[in-house]
Amino acid sequence: MTKVRMPLFIALAVVLACGICGRQALAQDLAGDAQVRAIAVGHITDVSPDATSPGMYQGITGMGPNPPASGDWPCFGGSTDCAGIMAGGLVVGTPEQIWSKSCSGCGQIYYTFQTTTATGTATIAVTVTQGSPATTIFSYSGLIGTIAKNVVEVVEVGPVSFTGGVAGAATIDVSTTIGTVTIKGAAKITLH
Repeated sequence: MTKVRMPLFIALAVVLACGICGRQALAQDLAGDAQVRAIAVGHITDVSPDATSPGMYQGITGMGPNPPASGDWPCFGGSTDCAGIMAGGLVVGTPEQIWSKSCSGCGQIYYTFQTTTATGTATIAVTVTQGSPATTIFSYSGLIGTIAKNVVEVVEVGPVSFTGGVAGAATIDVSTTIGTVTIKGAAKITLH
């Protein structure tokens, strides 16, 4: 493990051990039933990033099944929603790479990001595309509320429905913008 990664892993462990210290935001997609929820895991120790750093960083991106009951995940170990999980854990749906091309409300897309100096109102965009030229088969965008500096956030969008999906590879693209800073993440899935 490099010297650069070790402080990031230590900071993440500290954040996850702290539990939930924040609010939840909900927004409704006007084009369908998809909703977004952003949950602050907690604050990390104040870091002194390089003056040229972007102020926030992309984490994991994936797609998993819907929770058995609304609000079951994502959740964080040690919180009241996740009392059976030890502090420091994150519960999300099992990441799956194979999905039905006729998926209708079949899963949720989730991702994480961390801020250092970026703070303010966050806007997200989530798309699933296929082919070349790319055809959009799922899209969601909206505000997730005000994000503080030095925090790790988990964003989930769902339920996901694919419109016009065909058998083959698809790409999930996510982006978060706070002020003038935008970060992006992606994951590959396959439709059958």
